[in-house]
Amino acid sequence: MSKMTTAIGNAHRLTQYAMEEASRVDRRELGVEHLLLALTLDASDAGQVLRASGVTVAAVRSAVAAEEAEQLSSLGMTGAQITPGPISIGPGAGWTWTPVAEKLLTASGDGTTAGILRRVLAEPSGAIASLFRRMDVSAEELRDRLDAATALPPAVSVRRPHPLARSAAAFVAASIHDTWALISSAERLPEWEESVGHVTGDSGGGWIGSPRDEVTAKPAFRRLQIARTRNVDAHRVSWTFRYPDAPRANERRIGLQLEPAAGGTMVHIDYAWERPQRRRRAALGRVMAPVYRLVVAMQVARVGASIGAALR
Repeated sequence: MSKMTTAIGNAHRLTQYAMEEASRVDRRELGVEHLLLALTLDASDAGQVLRASGVTVAAVRSAVAAEEAEQLSSLGMTGAQITPGPISIGPGAGWTWTPVAEKLLTASGDGTTAGILRRVLAEPSGAIASLFRRMDVSAEELRDRLDAATALPPAVSVRRPHPLARSAAAFVAASIHDTWALISSAERLPEWEESVGHVTGDSGGGWIGSPRDEVTAKPAFRRLQIARTRNVDAHRVSWTFRYPDAPRANERRIGLQLEPAAGGTMVHIDYAWERPQRRRRAALGRVMAPVYRLVVAMQVARVGASIGAALR
């Protein structure tokens, strides 16, 4: 993957996490604190270093709430802090980054999450430094740990040559038990799988899904056939989604496997769109392969983010 594609993917993923966290307190402007919260939720080196140092999403939420309460108190507004609610992101909500946070996220140069975290640690306003003091965490120690982590050789990964297939990992701030209960249940698919709004059992032992109430879909795409294979002992499940009334449509498969991680659970995702056997890959498809890869990468990131949001 090119540096530009990596940077775009990281910015997209972190923005999604930041919007989710901001939605809990009905905010539409994303600040440096939301960028830090987003980094604590990421599966990358940056997220792992933060969580291993005690900078978890719960710790940052608590520090941000204490900081805001102190600021309100200094203005004589005691007891005016907002009570957090559930994550709620709707279309057209109009989230925007503050200029300072946007610069930290999208500055030219290092678009990796490690590079973004280094910029956050050096943020000059003092907002991030104040949060770290509340968590009793040293920014200098975090830099040293980040340098040590990024100096290690990269993990060997299997390249997915097909543009419609991708593997990735996502961090979830919940126990492996709670995460498994969510991802292995057909009835709970609407909580994290965006194509499914309602689920009913079918006579073949699988399930039939239909879109969310607010989604308008063509008749051929109103009925979704869902199948599942799972290994409870290995915390591994695979979901297959196909449109029986649209036989030429691609079938989609989402494989998920869990492992324990510091502060939560790591979700390993295998995601693929599979063409019907009688369909051949067109010349246009080969030309569009880089675009497909980027789109699928964003879809995979959305799966991980949706699972995490459902459990936060």
